[in-house]
Amino acid sequence: MVIWKADKTVVAQFGKDHWSTFAYAETCCVDNRGRLDIRRLRVNESKRPIRSNGLGWQPSWGTRTKDGKIPDPTHDDIDCLDDLEREGLIEWIGTLINPAVKLTDKGKVVAAALRRHKADGGQFSTFEVGER
Repeated sequence: MVIWKADKTVVAQFGKDHWSTFAYAETCCVDNRGRLDIRRLRVNESKRPIRSNGLGWQPSWGTRTKDGKIPDPTHDDIDCLDDLEREGLIEWIGTLINPAVKLTDKGKVVAAALRRHKADGGQFSTFEVGER
């Protein structure tokens, strides 16, 4: 069964940071009406008008792709959420000050596959959207 025909050039590059951010967003949708706690996200404070953890930003915290590389050392979880929205998995319904998201129908299907992958002992870094 095909769970979702993704743009392979983009989603295939999603690594542990994208999928763990997606899993966090899904949990917030289930438990907290989609409201995200900004303190639980990697936020690059040098490019966002918000303060998350007060630690600043280190280039080594940039989002890792499937191959473990950091192509953009400024890419944070807000960027991951934007990428997830572009791929049709979530929809932003809040703001940076009061962040909130909802899952799309595609997002619900992918979230179920991700939960199954994790329940079977998989890691976020090895999750792939595809046939199941």
